[in-house]
This record gives sequence, C-alpha cells and structure tokens, in this order.
Amino acid sequence: MDCEGTIIISCDTLTPEDIICKILGVESLPESVASSSSVKGYAWSFKNKYYSSKINLYALEEKAELDSAFCDGIRAIIFYFDSQKQSSFDEVVSWLPFLKNINAEVQLLLCNNCLEENSNPALERKNILNWCVENQYELVELNPIPDSEEEDEEPFKSAKGYGRVIEALQSYTWANLVMEEEKASACAKEQTEENSATPSKDGCKTIKVEGQELDLEEKWLNNVLSGEDPGGESFEALFAKFASMKDRASGLNGDERKKYAEKVAIAFWRAMGGDEDEIEGLDSDE
Repeated sequence: MDCEGTIIISCDTLTPEDIICKILGVESLPESVASSSSVKGYAWSFKNKYYSSKINLYALEEKAELDSAFCDGIRAIIFYFDSQKQSSFDEVVSWLPFLKNINAEVQLLLCNNCLEENSNPALERKNILNWCVENQYELVELNPIPDSEEEDEEPFKSAKGYGRVIEALQSYTWANLVMEEEKASACAKEQTEENSATPSKDGCKTIKVEGQELDLEEKWLNNVLSGEDPGGESFEALFAKFASMKDRASGLNGDERKKYAEKVAIAFWRAMGGDEDEIEGLDSDE
C-alpha cells in the first residue's frame, strides 16, 4: 500500500463509489490507484488551515481475506446501511469478522437517518446507538431529521451528513500529514515546553508531568478556564482539538456530557476573548 487510507463498504443500494464521489466532491471518479477483484482505491488529497495530507479511499465490494500489508495501512472504516431494513444492518454485522485484523481509529456507520421509533424495534435509534457504542462506531446520519429542541440545547454545533464524514477523516492524524509552517512551529514549541508527548491509543497526545500522564486536550481546556493563554494561540489550539473533544463528549452520558460540553463552551468563549458577564452563572468547575 502506497499510503494509509480508509475502506468504504455499503450494505445497500448506495455504492461505495457513490460515497467516495461525495467525499471527493466530484460527479465521476478519477482513475483508480489500486484495483483487484474486491478492492478499488482512489486518491484523496486534502488541506485545511493546519495541515495537508493524502490518503486512499478504498471501495470494498466482496467479503474476502484481506492482505496483512493492506490491513496495516487502514486507519478508518466506513459502513453504509439502510436503517429501515434489518437485512441491511445484519449485513454490516456479517462484515465484521473479515475486518478483525484492521486496527481502525475512525469508524463510522452511515445511514440516511435513524428514527426514534421504528416498526422494527431493533432498528430504533437507541438500539443502533447502543451497537455503535459497543463496537466503537460513530453514527452519522446523511439526512438527519431536524430536532430544533436538541439543537437549541447544544452549546456548540458540529458538521452533519457528509460534512461530518469529511471532518472525521480530516481530523485523524495521518502518518504522512504535512503541518502548515505556522502550526508546525507552534507544535514544535509545544513539544519542547512539555518535554515529552506520546500518542495514546485513541490518537490523542498525552504528556508526562512529574510521572503523571495527562491528556493535552484536557490541559489546554484547564489552562484557558484558569485564565492562562497557552502560547497566545488559545482559540486555534482548542479548535484544532475540537474533533477529539466531540468524540470524548459522545462517549459520555447524561449530566457528564452536558457538564463537559459546558466546560468546552466556556473555554472557547474565553479563548475568543468573550465578556465574562455573558457566561456568569456557568460553573466550569463542575
């Protein structure tokens, strides 16, 4: 495999190639960079404010034993299924044994939308979400049903649909990413100041302070909440870590998720130089 990538599997009429076209933002696919009886690959180069990278998007069509070298380079898995068909969801589950040798840190389960109530209780939103939690997948609805009440309660909003798919893939720290000059300089300064930083299992970085391992994301949050300005780049630093914050929030339940979201919202507000009077009454220590 020339570079790292993601595999895309469809368990319904929407094909992996259709999904790849949406990610690439094209009407028709470019020439394949890899092709076999079961795998076709397409190069995707992307660039954001912080870094650029190039990965391959693989359309996986058939259940077959995958080459170990191929598996070693896969960092993301994307499934698509029809949330109204039990057979479609069962097909997703049937694929899992063929992917057991892949250590993917980004795992997305796509569907058009997921209903709170369904004629088939097994396909109700809460049960699909439970499966996602148990198998470490994120549910992404390509055309979510609007919920004004839920959106009003969200202290910050994230991308939806294919925008979330692209955001999740771009947020991963790919091995061949190239940092933008300004950001690379800031990262070098950060690592020098913190002595040693190592990637954790979930791709986030941790630092060792007096023998204790701390999450860099939590460190930045706490610094901003206490009134400190890390490196003079508080907002950009927090924004760069937004995806991992969102992932952490999705793993929390009830009051824990609300409190964590409040903490992030307060940190962003202060990092942007917001008026303290506007957040009076919010307790960031809880």
